[in-house]
Parts: sequence; structure tokens; C-alpha cells
Amino acid sequence: MRSRLIRIAAALAMLELGLFVAGYLVYWIVARPGDLDFGSQYGAAYIAVHHGWSHLYDLQLLHEFEAANHLDGLAPFQHPPPVAWLAVPFLVLPLRWAALVWQALLLLALIAAALMSAPGRRWDRALIVLSVAGFQPVLFALGYGTMSPIVFLLLIGTLRALESDQPVVAGVLLGLTALKPQLTLLAVAVLLGAGYWKTALTAVGVMATLALASVAVLGASGTRDYISFVTSPDALNHQMPWTVKALVGTGAPSFAATVVVVIAAVAVAIWLRPPPGVALAVGILASLFVAQHLNVGDFVLWLLPVWLAFRAGRPWWLRAAAAATWIAGWFVVGIPIVSAFIDIALAVAFVVATTQTQPAADRRQAVAMR
Repeated sequence: MRSRLIRIAAALAMLELGLFVAGYLVYWIVARPGDLDFGSQYGAAYIAVHHGWSHLYDLQLLHEFEAANHLDGLAPFQHPPPVAWLAVPFLVLPLRWAALVWQALLLLALIAAALMSAPGRRWDRALIVLSVAGFQPVLFALGYGTMSPIVFLLLIGTLRALESDQPVVAGVLLGLTALKPQLTLLAVAVLLGAGYWKTALTAVGVMATLALASVAVLGASGTRDYISFVTSPDALNHQMPWTVKALVGTGAPSFAATVVVVIAAVAVAIWLRPPPGVALAVGILASLFVAQHLNVGDFVLWLLPVWLAFRAGRPWWLRAAAAATWIAGWFVVGIPIVSAFIDIALAVAFVVATTQTQPAADRRQAVAMR
């Protein structure tokens, strides 16, 4: 009875928050049509098609695109070239209509991810859908039109493929998350450390293929511009209040802390040999913690470890940590340092829960899939 009351209360709270998210998203689309990441993605594709792909990262041409479209302050395009490739078909539409179609596709990606993750029981399925609708990072992911929902859907597909004993398919899907590589790079390392070498190596192969294709399209000058941009002091020393940079500062301290996190995450994976869900969850949380660049919408990826924590057989305190993580999504804007601590807390909770409660059947399944 108590569990049922908690579920009803959670559902009502998420429904109310979901109505707020939906209402504010409509306001955003109507009142702030130019305030979106997709604008720089669309602009980069336009520049590449009309001036050549070697000019993809030309800031002067982006400023000219802004002026021609009466926009103000588009962020520099800082994604890998495949993100611009995705925007090319949208050039047949004016930016505002293209953005609406793009945002609709991102919404469909989130719905698909929720339905793919939902258990068969209607009540649990409703809670998962509501956890998407009422999550504040979803508002920012859809409002800005970021790549995060697509990366999230690819990660859900990766998990499904791993748990269905399809390691190569999982690797292909994980490799495609190179669309926004800072969100998942440590997931590849953790999976490799945990022994899912087919998935990890396939992912590396897909990422390498995308990188080579990007170099071929950009040419020498375009590749040089991209490398200069992502390794510039402004990019590397940019303040990130949601990551390890908020705890130790930018520059050398953050790089040293990143090395420590990578070593620790891989060491834990080698030691525990966790099931695929735990390995993926820890890899995602670690990636977000050390990412060189994030925005609020990227925290939609928290939903994957949160959902995993509520699977049957998980300890109550892991579920409590996951619930706290979901709630923390509403504080990412106002109190950003919360996200850094919650990343650590939930990752540690997964590790401790795995050491204490991982059933023998899970261990056998994990070993069998390697």
C-alpha cells in the first residue's frame, strides 16, 4: 500500500511538472524562435553547401548567416561534421520551420526511448513516460534543439542490444553517439574494461570511420580549423559549472582529475565485470562528470541510469539515489554544482549495489555476453 501511494504521488508530481515543461516549451518556440542550438547546426550546413565543407567552422560566414536571417548571437558550431550532415535535408525549409520539424523529431526520439525502456506493466510504463515529460533537462534539450535526445535514443538502443546478446549491433549504435562524443566516450572505455570487447571495439571502429569520413569531407584546411577550435584555450578553459571543472577548476587541474576518473572507472569495470546496464550507467555518469562541454539539455542522459536503478531487485537506497538524481535535474540551472555531486553519488551507488546485490544469474549473463 505504501509503495502504491508513493507511485501515485510521484506520478502526480511528474504530471504537474510535465504540464509546466510543455507550456514553457510552447512559449519558447513562439517567443524565442532563434534561441536554439539547431540554428548553428542549420547555419553550418548552409555554409557548407554554399561555400564548401572546408568552411564549416568559419565564424565570419556564420555571422553573415546570422545577419541575413535576422538572428542574434548564434553559438559557434562546435559539433563534429556529421551533425551538420544531418541538417542538410532541412535546408529546403526556412530556419523556423526546419527547427520545428527538428524539435518534433527530438520529441519522437525521447518517446521512442521511453517506450523501448518501459516494462510491460501499464503503471510502470506510465511512470517512465511521465519521468521524461516532467524532467527539466528535457525542456532545454527540446527548446534548444540539441543532439542529446538522439544520443539518448542511441544509448537506449545500445542497452537493448547488449541485453539481447547483440554486441556488434550495440557497438554500432554506441559508435554513432560520436555525434556528441563527450557524452559517451567513457562509456566505451568502461564497457571495454568490463569485458564487452566486441561492443567497445565495434564502437571505436564506427567512431574512427566517422572521423575519417569527416576529414575527407573537410579537407586539410577544414580539419585544421576544427582542431584549432576544439583545442583553443577558450574551449579547453571554458567554465563548466556542472562538471569536474566546478570542483577543481579549469586547465591542468581538470585534466588531471579527468585522468583519475578515467582510471578509476576502468579499474572498477575490470574489478566488478558488471552487467551491461551497470557498465553503461557508470560510463555515462563518468562521461558527464568529466565532459569538456555540456549544456543543460545533455542531462536527459541521466534518465537511463535512473530507469536502471528502478529495475526489480535493486536496493531501496539505489532507488533513492536515482530519485534524488531525477529531482536534481530541476536544480541544474539554479544550483549547477549539484549535478557534479549527483553524478558521483549515483555512480558510486551503482558500484556498491553491484558489489552487494548482483545476482549470480546476472554475473553469468554478463560473462556469457563477452
